[in-house]
Amino acid sequence: MKKILIILLIVLITGCGNKEIKKDENNEKEEIKEEKSLTVEDYKNNSVNELGEVPIMMYHGIHNKKNSDTEYTGGNVDKDGYQRTTESFVKDLEFYYEKGYRMIRLNDYVDGNIDVELGKSPIILTFDDGLENSIKVTGLDDKGEIIIDPNSAVGILEQFKKKYPDYNVTATFFINGGIFQQEKYNEKILNWLVDHGYDVGNHTNSHVNFSNVDSTKSQEEVGKIYKLLDKIIPGKYVNIIALPFGSPYNFEHANMPYILKATYEGKTYETKSALRVGWKSESSPFDKSFNPKFLKRIRAYDNNGQDFDIEMNFKLLDNTRYISDGDKNTIVFQTSMKEKLGNTYNKKIIEY
Repeated sequence: MKKILIILLIVLITGCGNKEIKKDENNEKEEIKEEKSLTVEDYKNNSVNELGEVPIMMYHGIHNKKNSDTEYTGGNVDKDGYQRTTESFVKDLEFYYEKGYRMIRLNDYVDGNIDVELGKSPIILTFDDGLENSIKVTGLDDKGEIIIDPNSAVGILEQFKKKYPDYNVTATFFINGGIFQQEKYNEKILNWLVDHGYDVGNHTNSHVNFSNVDSTKSQEEVGKIYKLLDKIIPGKYVNIIALPFGSPYNFEHANMPYILKATYEGKTYETKSALRVGWKSESSPFDKSFNPKFLKRIRAYDNNGQDFDIEMNFKLLDNTRYISDGDKNTIVFQTSMKEKLGNTYNKKIIEY
């Protein structure tokens, strides 16, 4: 009898202990769920403006050189500044970070999905031409994975990713028919990029100037790359095209409909956005002036703060930039800007 009473007592104590633990766990969960709502003062203190402008940076080649190795201004490798040194590219990334910009995917921007922490601003990186120095492969490791040159664009981005774990390092690479000019590794490169947080888009088959060709050639140039991407990374690329030379320069050009939607070799393709060569930042996707099908970009080059180089553009952005409230499901702006509001993507609107 005594043994039975002891056993019952142990069961009761154990049961109560479990209930207490569960109660504590539930309280902890409730505390975790309880989040402090932002106030008008929070918005003011962080200058939140989700109707502000967003920089889409346009890069081409990244060359393993120091700025002092070139005869041109700043980090420019060529006269027009389309090619950039590794030194200048690293400095660009540090500059964006220190200025409070955080990378987002181009595709997310077009879809109105801007996920950036409170008080920070979105920035988008793009690379045209599918050059070897975008992601140069030096061989394969013992697992058959590509080894990336640390001085190529992706090599530098991956180092930056390790240095700043809070930075969502990403970019969109636009390819031509030669992909990344490394036939032996091209297929592995495309798969590696999409598996590691980068995007791949269309830059036409032969870097065509759409101002100088007919509709049939336009369909072929766009359709061939979509067909190539469908073969190698089906369902994993973005239906966005970077227009070679920025052409056609007018959205009303006769070839634009064939760039955006047409049929090539029996398969219909649809392009959600076309990127211009551009010169300055773009609108917020929530601004009524936003046209996702024809987007401006900033040429990433140095020109002593003139002609819309990096320095000039970011000085302009100091007063007009998109500044996040940290919640991708809301659109926050000052009441005085209400007339600018366009597509809300079914998000909650907050004025202050």
